[in-house]
Amino acid sequence: MSHRTRTFPVDIKIFCDESCHLEHDPSNAMVFGALACNGEMVKEIDAEIKALRQKHGYVRELKWTKLSRLDFGFYSELFDLLLRNPNLRFKAVIVPEKSLLDHHTFNHGSGNTFYYKIAYYALRDFIEVGKTFRLYLDYMDTLGRTKVAKLKDVLMSRKPKSLEAQTIRSHESQLIQVCDLLIGAICYANRKDISKQSGTKNELVAMIAQKVGHPLNVHTPRHAKKFNLFKIQLQGRQC
Repeated sequence: MSHRTRTFPVDIKIFCDESCHLEHDPSNAMVFGALACNGEMVKEIDAEIKALRQKHGYVRELKWTKLSRLDFGFYSELFDLLLRNPNLRFKAVIVPEKSLLDHHTFNHGSGNTFYYKIAYYALRDFIEVGKTFRLYLDYMDTLGRTKVAKLKDVLMSRKPKSLEAQTIRSHESQLIQVCDLLIGAICYANRKDISKQSGTKNELVAMIAQKVGHPLNVHTPRHAKKFNLFKIQLQGRQC
């Protein structure tokens, strides 16, 4: 469940989600994504998304696992909103082959330690000295609060003025849901363990790639601000 945070003006709110992150998940790839938004603009963007929902008659929760070809008009306008709004930035870290991970050697035997590493890589470019931040992470399991507290400690090394973090249910946040859709598409584009015969998923991946001007299975330049993909290159069993 969500836990209370102190109330103070927030410069940046960051909505985070993970895909295929569990150690024994059958997917070869995993993704951690973060969608950052000017704190004062979240309500306005929420209202824009709700207006798009009403326009297209889209009433259910927005999730990668609930795609429909009939809703492509909604998806298209949603991504256009993301790309044109100067208050939104997205970054994802891609682990292309989980079988190469060696937690015993590199992560003190803990998959959670690796989780903090990739979350840090996804979030570090958003955390700035002297600004206030709040992280929202999709509630996944009973380790949620422990992970949130540790992640907060790790990110304090970036010297923000203040940083709060909490877990929330995905239905509570439109921007968490947008993040879910993006990382679902990115993870799907990087998977090699499935035949990828879903026409709907293939079309959505192609649509997003066309709109951002970059394939979803290749890392972007480090300086890419609006839509940034960091694909970790593993050589042998490491990280």
